[in-house]
Amino acid sequence: MSERVPEGVEWRRFGEAPDAIEVARLPDGGAAIRPADDPSVEPHVYTAAEWDAFVKGVHAGEFDLERLSRPLA
Repeated sequence: MSERVPEGVEWRRFGEAPDAIEVARLPDGGAAIRPADDPSVEPHVYTAAEWDAFVKGVHAGEFDLERLSRPLA
């Protein structure tokens, strides 16, 4: 496990193979993400502020595929 991800965190799986990911909430409010098919891969770790900004962006539709596929004005 990574130095930045403590032992014993609860990993939750999202998605279907082969694109599934696992997300763990960290004690400091941050989050870690890793591929579900290979948990030995070093996870990407995000601070609480980074994770909060990402979640707010998801709720605001900033990552909707339809929106992302439109040309920039």
